[in-house]
Amino acid sequence: MPAAVLIVLTLAAITMDLSLVHLGRRELVAAVEASANDAATYGLDEGAYRRGSGYAIDPARAHRAVVQSLHARGVLDDLVQPPTILIGGTTIEVSLSMQVDYVFARALPGGPHHTTVSATGSATAVPR
Repeated sequence: MPAAVLIVLTLAAITMDLSLVHLGRRELVAAVEASANDAATYGLDEGAYRRGSGYAIDPARAHRAVVQSLHARGVLDDLVQPPTILIGGTTIEVSLSMQVDYVFARALPGGPHHTTVSATGSATAVPR
């Protein structure tokens, strides 16, 4: 009987740690998609648009929008590396990697203390 309780507790600990990883990944996906969307709208090069050159992305404004969006979501401090921002025409692609800490796995000798999750999101500005 004590062995069965130990097995159930171990399985519960594994489930908890993997749930935290899944939650971290979902949080990162939401953040990367929101930041790409913000960059596609806020990144408009107003000067080019008013000159009649059409919709163009200003890289500096787009980068600023991504950083502000990630800061507002509280994700910026947990990133493994700075966001990767690719701009192609009116499409912006943002890639992020974040560290997610385990709760129970670190108690195991030689067990991992954290894992890294990644997400990529893109947004395309389509003028009406």
